[in-house]
Amino acid sequence: MPDPGSLQIHLRFDRPAPTDADLLFGADYVPPRNDLRVQAVLPLPFAAIKFIPPARVELLVQLPAPTVSSVLLRPSVPLDVGDAQGAILPGVVFAGEVRYDSRTQRPTVGQTEHPWHVAGHTEDGPKQRQQDANAKPSGWDAPWRATTARPQGIAHRLPPVLSASREQRRARHQDATPLRDATWLRHQVATHLEMVREGVYQNAGAVRDATHFRHQDGDRSKRAHRLSFWQGGRKVTRGQGADFQSARAELRGWRGRYQEAVPPPPGISLLVIPVPPPTTPCYTPSTALLFAALAATDGHLLFICENHDNPPPTGAPVVVPIRRLYFVINNVTLHRVPDGAEVPVFNLSLSLDAASWTWGFEASLPVSAESLVDPGAVSGPVELLASVNGTTFRVMAENISRERIFGDASIRISGRGRNAVLAAPYAPVMTFSNAEGRTARQLMDDVLTVNGVPLGWSVDWGLTDWTVPAGAFAHQGTWIEALAAIAGAAGGYLMPHPTAQSLRVRHRYPVAPWEWGSVTPDFVLPVDAVARESVRWLEKPAYNRVFVSGQEVGVLGQVTRAGTAGDVLAPMVVDALITEAPAARQRGIAVLGDTGRQIEVSLRLPVLAETGIIEPGAFVEYQDGSVTRLGLVRATQVQAGFPEVWQTLGVQAYA
Repeated sequence: MPDPGSLQIHLRFDRPAPTDADLLFGADYVPPRNDLRVQAVLPLPFAAIKFIPPARVELLVQLPAPTVSSVLLRPSVPLDVGDAQGAILPGVVFAGEVRYDSRTQRPTVGQTEHPWHVAGHTEDGPKQRQQDANAKPSGWDAPWRATTARPQGIAHRLPPVLSASREQRRARHQDATPLRDATWLRHQVATHLEMVREGVYQNAGAVRDATHFRHQDGDRSKRAHRLSFWQGGRKVTRGQGADFQSARAELRGWRGRYQEAVPPPPGISLLVIPVPPPTTPCYTPSTALLFAALAATDGHLLFICENHDNPPPTGAPVVVPIRRLYFVINNVTLHRVPDGAEVPVFNLSLSLDAASWTWGFEASLPVSAESLVDPGAVSGPVELLASVNGTTFRVMAENISRERIFGDASIRISGRGRNAVLAAPYAPVMTFSNAEGRTARQLMDDVLTVNGVPLGWSVDWGLTDWTVPAGAFAHQGTWIEALAAIAGAAGGYLMPHPTAQSLRVRHRYPVAPWEWGSVTPDFVLPVDAVARESVRWLEKPAYNRVFVSGQEVGVLGQVTRAGTAGDVLAPMVVDALITEAPAARQRGIAVLGDTGRQIEVSLRLPVLAETGIIEPGAFVEYQDGSVTRLGLVRATQVQAGFPEVWQTLGVQAYA
């Protein structure tokens, strides 16, 4: 037992002792903690004990019971010890001892540990891997060095008739002058120095037993005086001059094409560079003026535009006048669309018919133009812009072939119009349907989308529209095939625009053939304007009645040619999209129009300023001998070969 007259305090710490011998309680207390406890055996008498709460003090009271004045807590809590039975705190009953738990951690204060310690200074200096070599008293050797005269003379291998002599001899590779203190070679100029000789590559010191120049046999016994090829030379107190000296800074600014760019903000940006359409002047530059009519009486001159993309409006017919001479200035060019680079061309041809939905294209180019039309690593064919007398066409060079004949070489390219991207192999095969009722015009708009997003193509609708119930349309194929199926249901066909992303839907017979007597032609061609004409007669069945029907849903239509008995039936036509009477009527006219005695006419004429290029679907009035006939253009072919440009029209007429 400890002496009752002494104060014993048992302290338990969870950290190492600090170096400054200070104790700090309650610095980083994290409640609740019951493992820290201060026990004290107090001597008699004592006045007071004070702790900063939270704290716990255990008063081990020895018997006989001491007299405890008070235990002060902050905020003060009086503790009175009355007798040996125990002490009383508010809410606590003591039996023989008083305990107070501080619940406080005892941190370590005044001590800091860092993973990197301060290193001590050392007297050693830095070392370098490449150090200065010590100079040898025998000097340094170079591949070319000065030689010293030997008492035995110089022995030369060429020619062998020379004998050794005590005097210096000349070598055929230099003119050496016997000198007492210097030797001259063509590879260096040696000056008489006390202990230094200068070489082209370094200043070498004289070596008594060194090897002779390379055309002599060296003494191989002096191995101790051989030095390596690459060594450091001794410093020479001589200056060296260079062609380029230090320039003086001049305060002059420089301006560059590329400046500092601003960092783009977060997000995704799509750069779309629009390709501007080529601008074609209204008049082809020429110094020759040719007037087609007599001088006007009012003194006014009236010019027409020689270059235009589309023919004049169809409201009034284009009448080609009868002339003794038709003068045309042909202009044919071919450019690459992405950058506008000009592609040299020998000749080109364009073709389109009512059964096709795009222009066909062929051209012959020089071999030097192969790099302009070869796509290389870029996916997809090169897109070109062909211009024929002011009418432009956007085409794609899909196939390239090369031909070589003795003394001549060329390449041929072929392809289709720009709307070929809607067909194979560029377009995927998809399934099209209508989940709700739509018109035929709306079905085409739905086809030209991907997940509801338009492809950027427009439709110029030229048929009588009709309604298609939900679920009636189901087609599997490419975009262009689905469009052709919708147009063909009502006897229509697709016509491409020469340059724009647009498709025109036209009927095969805008007016029934038996009603052509009231049609105003789009073009009137005199026989003088036609360079060549060929005619072929055809005899087809004279149908005058046809039944047209839908499938699961739709109508059954009976179409009869007016003015006939309707006794000659054509084969029945069944199409899923014939769901209303307008569709049935238009399809019936297309079937009955292609009957009876017909005439296929081929007209070859120049691309005149009045007509331009006549496309399929136009009504043409031409002169067949003494008979004036009206026909519908079914095919157009353009042949452009310098210096001539011709267009050939395939016209369907009736006898």
